[in-house]
Parts: sequence; C-alpha cells; structure tokens
Amino acid sequence: MSQLKDLLYSDLARQYELEGKRSVQPNAFRFLIRLLHFRFLPNVLCRTGRAAMLAGIPMLPKLCTYLNLVLFGLEVTPKCDIGPGVFFAHPVGCVIGAWRIGRNASIFQGVGLGAIRPDMEFTRELRCEIGDNVILGAGCKVLGPYQIGNNATVGANSVVMSSVGPNQTVFGIPARVVPSSMRTSE
Repeated sequence: MSQLKDLLYSDLARQYELEGKRSVQPNAFRFLIRLLHFRFLPNVLCRTGRAAMLAGIPMLPKLCTYLNLVLFGLEVTPKCDIGPGVFFAHPVGCVIGAWRIGRNASIFQGVGLGAIRPDMEFTRELRCEIGDNVILGAGCKVLGPYQIGNNATVGANSVVMSSVGPNQTVFGIPARVVPSSMRTSE
C-alpha cells in the first residue's frame, strides 16, 4: 500500500510540474481530492490494478482495467511495470501492453505498445520495453521486442520496427532516427 501511495504521489508531482504549478503540498486532503480528479483518475486505476495483481487480489485488476477502458478509452494491462511519474496527456485510444515503462514517461493519445502477435501469457521476449524520460507521440506504435532508450522521443504516428537508442528522436513509417541538425530547438 505504501508503494502504491508513493507511485501515485510521484505521478501527481509530475503532473503538477508539467502543468507549470508548484510542487505538490504534502496535504492529505489535497492529495485525496486530486486523486479523484478526472484527469488523474486513469493513473489511479492503473496503479490500483497493478497493486491488486501483485497482492494476489482476484478480479480487482480486471475491474480497474475495465473501468479505465470504459471511462477513458485507455487499456493498460496490470502486468505492465510502469515507473513513477507517468503522464497520460490524453489517454483516449491508448493500448499499453509493454513489458516495462520507465520513469517519467509521457504518453499521448492513440499510442499502442505491446506484442506483435497474440501473447496471452505475457511473454517478455515478445513485448517492448520503454526507458526513462521517453516521449511517445500521438498515434505511435511500438509492437514487438524493441527497446526505446532513455530520453528518446518517438514522433507522432511513427511505427517503430527496431530498437531506439538513448537520446534519439525517431519519426516515420518505419521510424527512422532524425538527425540532430533537423530537430527543433527547445
């Protein structure tokens, strides 16, 4: 339960940071109100489903997954290990079946992560792994045993068909590395 609270707190802190607000105040009442906020509820359902699965509580993981799908159009398997600070900018249409997602990932609408063929056993060798501080643009797909390195960016509507190294930006179908000279400055 403590780990669930810590993960939710880090997700909330990141959301505040991205919204340009000051850091989250350690006030239990404000924390509870924010957990029930419509924009943050997908994180709560993902985290609760995973915690219930790890605790061996039957049916609650499926219920959380179903509620996320019905309410937000976001399907996240509780078997996916998601690091702290995940941010679902617009969760509609996302299907998250990756093996692992690192810290501070930003996931936009319509992202598809998972196996390239049916995998009911959730086999690591068939699923993608996403590193820390990765940005997954709207509509991108990473299907198969590919790794997205730390601090990488996958452009909108890109289809990743090979692993992406750290600090790389990829774009296109199939996704190719964008030279640093072509990237826009921040």
